Amino acid sequence: MEGGAYGAGKAGGAFDPYTLVRQPHTILRVVSWLFSIVVFGSIVNEGYLNSASEEEEFCIYNRNPNACSYGVTVGVLAFLTCLLYLALDVYFPQISSVKDRKKAVLSDIGVSAWEMRS
Repeated sequence: MEGGAYGAGKAGGAFDPYTLVRQPHTILRVVSWLFSIVVFGSIVNEGYLNSASEEEEFCIYNRNPNACSYGVTVGVLAFLTCLLYLALDVYFPQISSVKDRKKAVLSDIGVSAWEMRS
């Protein structure tokens, strides 16, 4: 077995940004991060409108404030999750414990499965 369990054979190596940027999951995390900014920003900036007859802002999605709140929540959680796992991708090569690497990989899989369920 070349790399060991969860890539532990390569642990402790120097940080290589070129290798990090070339990995498909890192590229997808950056794209997801950008999309989360778009979702959050578009709902916050254009999701609430003022009517001429009303003083209060209302959500453009069927005048339901929960719809806008849900979209903002999803955007913020996606943004934070992407940042967390991008940081983990940077730190992952320095993790030498197989148990810690396993926890990192399984948490990534678990969060991805939870996001796919939603």
